[in-house]
Amino acid sequence: MLSGGSGTRLWPLSTPDVPKQFRALLEERSLFGLTLERLRDVPDLVPAIIVTGERHVGLVVDEVESAPIQTGAILIEPVGRNTAPAVLAAAVLADPEDVLVILPSDHLIRDLDKFLKAMSVAIELAADGGIVTFGIEPTGPETGFGYIELGIEEGAGHHVARFKEKPDADEALEMVRDGRHLWNSGMFVGRAEEILAEAGELCPEVLDGVRAALPPSTEGTVQLGEAFVSIEAISFDYAIMERTERARVVRLDVGWSDVGSYRSLLEVSERDSSGNHISGNVTTVGVTNSYLSATSRPVVVAGLDGVVVVETPDAVLVVPIDRAQEVKELRDRVDGE
Repeated sequence: MLSGGSGTRLWPLSTPDVPKQFRALLEERSLFGLTLERLRDVPDLVPAIIVTGERHVGLVVDEVESAPIQTGAILIEPVGRNTAPAVLAAAVLADPEDVLVILPSDHLIRDLDKFLKAMSVAIELAADGGIVTFGIEPTGPETGFGYIELGIEEGAGHHVARFKEKPDADEALEMVRDGRHLWNSGMFVGRAEEILAEAGELCPEVLDGVRAALPPSTEGTVQLGEAFVSIEAISFDYAIMERTERARVVRLDVGWSDVGSYRSLLEVSERDSSGNHISGNVTTVGVTNSYLSATSRPVVVAGLDGVVVVETPDAVLVVPIDRAQEVKELRDRVDGE
């Protein structure tokens, strides 16, 4: 489980100290807790490895104490270095024969039965030497996601023809219409030894840095060493998936969301007859299709359509929901002042 992100596009609900995966944004449990829960019925599951940052160790420990599955090592990164070093650290720690199911801890999946069936397919492909990703059936021409083009079929999956990073609007529309492109979910399945072998060929410096950062004792809470700081910050997609001949993809249509913006959060949240999601002490007059949240004081909103209004003790955010992707930039400007 990868839990190093800070969820900056959901600021100020998500903060560096308590990022979105540890917030109960949709249900009583956090996204992190829901990720643990959906693994409950996975057969032959070995203790989960969790990779997180130093400031979130306490939050992870609190979550795993009530986890419905057995958890093992918690790997603590001294600094974030994107997903490739995190995945490789877990792969080095795992038994070489283990099939790793690599999951971000901040995604939402509604249909657990379909998810488990797709995972079984991916595990079979991984057992045959594939490194598998899940491709999400697009619901529209989203420019905020990467895309996967389907290649030849292999069993219940496909080879990956190519990865396409976030396209412009016209290209996204074309890819959705052709039926051969899926959203890249950022979830992966592969045997530990296959992942390490590919890393040794494709990004040996990253793998060497990870091995140097792992201490002799790798049980319980494991602090990665200073060598980790010098590793290139690179995603697993760029380091491995876009370059390996072993890349496979399994279709996934399970009510998935990366909950990566207020628009996507509104889409998966409960809404009233006016299309609003309202939490906290919020009063509305003539407001529609909006995400409205108050955590520490009354908020009144009138005469608006399609807005985000979020109040916390630290900040107030007001932005059109069509510009929700700009929240990270807005937060960075606040931090820079």
